[in-house]
Amino acid sequence: MTETHVHSEIALVGGLDRRLVWDAADLAVRTQYASRPMLQRKLRLTWEQTAHLLDALEDLGVVGSDQGTNSREVRIRLVEDLEQVYEALYGAEHPPARVIDLPVARSTTPPQDDPNEGPVNLTKPDTRPDEPAPAPVVEGTVIPAGTWVLPDDPEGDAPWINPVLRTPEGRRAFARYLGRQARRRMRRWGKRQGTVHGVVPRALRGERRIRAWAIGVEGAKAAADRRLAQATVQESDRAALRATFAVRDRKAKRAAAERLQQEAGKSVLVAKATKESAKKVVATRFLLAYGPMAAGDAAAYGFADTWGFAGALLLNLVVVSWAGRDVVPTEEQLEKLEAIEAGNRQEFQYAMTPRMFEAMLRQALTEDLGVSLSGLQVRPHEFGFEAYVWLDRMTPKKIADQLDLLESCMPGVRTSSVLLRQSAKSRNHCVLVVPGSDPWKAVPELPYRAPKSLTTRDLATAQVAASMAGDPLGLPMCRTNVNIVGKSRSGKSTLLRAILDVLTATDDQIVIGIDLGSAGSGFGGLRQGMHLVVTDPYLAADVLDWALAVGQGRPALFDELGMGQNWVTSRKRPGVKLVVDEFPALVKANQKYFREDEDGKKVELDLDGKLQEIFVTCAKGDVTLVIAGQGLTKALIRNNTWLNEIPVQVMAACDVDDIKLVLPAGAMDEGWRPNRLLPAMGDEINDAGVAYVLAGGAHSEPIPYRACIVSDEEYARRGAERGQDLIEMDKESEEFAPFTLADLMTRAAAMSPRRRPAGPSALIGLIRDVFKACGDPAGMTREQLAEALGRVEEDWELERFEGSDDQERTEARVNALAVAIDAVLAPAGKSWKLEKVAKNGPRGYRLRDLKTITGETPKAP
Repeated sequence: MTETHVHSEIALVGGLDRRLVWDAADLAVRTQYASRPMLQRKLRLTWEQTAHLLDALEDLGVVGSDQGTNSREVRIRLVEDLEQVYEALYGAEHPPARVIDLPVARSTTPPQDDPNEGPVNLTKPDTRPDEPAPAPVVEGTVIPAGTWVLPDDPEGDAPWINPVLRTPEGRRAFARYLGRQARRRMRRWGKRQGTVHGVVPRALRGERRIRAWAIGVEGAKAAADRRLAQATVQESDRAALRATFAVRDRKAKRAAAERLQQEAGKSVLVAKATKESAKKVVATRFLLAYGPMAAGDAAAYGFADTWGFAGALLLNLVVVSWAGRDVVPTEEQLEKLEAIEAGNRQEFQYAMTPRMFEAMLRQALTEDLGVSLSGLQVRPHEFGFEAYVWLDRMTPKKIADQLDLLESCMPGVRTSSVLLRQSAKSRNHCVLVVPGSDPWKAVPELPYRAPKSLTTRDLATAQVAASMAGDPLGLPMCRTNVNIVGKSRSGKSTLLRAILDVLTATDDQIVIGIDLGSAGSGFGGLRQGMHLVVTDPYLAADVLDWALAVGQGRPALFDELGMGQNWVTSRKRPGVKLVVDEFPALVKANQKYFREDEDGKKVELDLDGKLQEIFVTCAKGDVTLVIAGQGLTKALIRNNTWLNEIPVQVMAACDVDDIKLVLPAGAMDEGWRPNRLLPAMGDEINDAGVAYVLAGGAHSEPIPYRACIVSDEEYARRGAERGQDLIEMDKESEEFAPFTLADLMTRAAAMSPRRRPAGPSALIGLIRDVFKACGDPAGMTREQLAEALGRVEEDWELERFEGSDDQERTEARVNALAVAIDAVLAPAGKSWKLEKVAKNGPRGYRLRDLKTITGETPKAP
């Protein structure tokens, strides 16, 4: 900061610098604060000097007595009341030159020694009231307030020293201020040249406007008549040419040519007349517009040669630029402004600025949806826009119920794309997400994981999916069950493969797949990295019995192995993961396949009941489930409502009924809307593989995630790599099961894949031939069919069956035939029940049922 005082002549009052005392008094009154640190910092004094200065101010009545470490009381409230202090310092004959309505600059250097008066004494002097006070020393000319006022200075260029004080320092400061202002103006002017407000664009606009004024209405009409005459003449020439070489309708074409020639002549006469009448008016205007500039250029050239001519041209440029100072909007801009004034929104574009999108969204929420906002903030991202909405005394339910209306109020937004997310921090705070054309570009490929590179503890952080922002998703699967629900083609298998990619890369998990609906195709190439893939219902029942025995038996080993309250999974003692795909198909398998108990009665396999028991009792033993199905309604899963209680729910595109069964009441109002996701259709992927995840506190907000994927070849390569060295089951756990995991794997390897049979079995084919030989009767009793078979096949002759008489042998043959028919139809899931052949006759085998078994079209009843 520049000094304002020259200390060559310092006036003293009893050994104190009067100007220093006056500055201190003025500073204390203006700030209403008087302390030694403040005076030391502002006036650049020592600590001892501030003490003497405050004592002097106390004697003058400016401040109160000493308060120790606290600041002293300021007894004068207004600067105007310092007049008596000024008189005490300088005398009444000198007006208070500093008590004016101007900013006062203070010295930034400590007091100096006066060469005329000697060293400055800042100690408290003895007052001598009889001594006259010397006149104050003031340099420069002081101009009254209001004479010179600085303009607004938002850049902070104003000088520290007010230019009202005509001192050398003030003049230099004011000159520097003017220089800074000039440089700023030049920089602004230079940047403005690249816009429509530059000199060249303004000059071009000005020249066009001057020329348009000079041409006027008369010149424009003359030009239009000339163009019309030219077009008419050209048309008459073409008509004359057609009439000259015409073969058909020559007279009509000649008449038309003559008529056009007459019209062309009239148009030419009108054009000439209009041109003659407009020539004088247009020439006068051109002379008035360009004559002064041409005369000035000629005079300047004659007076000062080339430099004068250049100056005249520059003046012409300034005049023409002034004429084009206003920018006239185009027709498109005017239409856009009119649309905005009429309330018609502009179409939403993902390249629009956040401010434009915020204005559009605010209008849609407040005016169309009737939402009361207390705050709205928009953040642009690569995937689209995120709008943070703070509501005023209301919940996001009103927005969640009207998402379709919100999309219709913002033209250009894709249908069923707007997402709402209730914030976990505040009930009246939510986030609206408007995705762009490719919102999932941040989702990476499924990362490569080497075999046995993960443990069960790593499952919660191993990435299986990602959000639009690229945030990774890991599912907690340590002693935790997972349920995946979604419509057909919603991407359940994609999510399942991402989960299997993590599970098969662990070194402490036995992974077993059960798929009774799609033959394990949902597992993809990772089947080779799994211990077992079960597609047979009977083997599935044995696998579930084995898992149930292991999971229920392991708690007995907790104390023996020192594990505490839960099974401690390790490579030596691995956990078991049962991955069940197509759960509704497993439920229906209970109605098709049966087993005989010890008494020979048929009993259900109870596959879903065993899964429920595993879910309820085996989590502590780290025998858990990963289940995927098409829905949770009773039409699909019957009474298996325990699926709704699984702690980790992954919801792909599904129905509203499924959402209400899985999530608590009011979840849809908070943004849980998997029903708005669109499954894949043909080659269109749509929202396949996108799901909402509910998994405790870590995943409690409705954020959609898309599964990470790799190519089918990469899945197969990873599966083959991980299947080369599978871990083994611990013997302590398998002691509770009737058979071992190795036995199950051997049985699965011995089974050939089930395929559609080429035709009916040999027995059914023989029976069909028997019916044809008998003329295809409506049906046969058991005895009739057995006797007919005995006539064509030796194995069914009566003598081959045991019995004391023919009646016993016939009964044995009939029973053997019934057992044989059930045996050949059971693997295909079919049966041939006995029905009445005639109205009053006994039960037997009907032809229509036989045709259904063989695949023929049955006759209408």
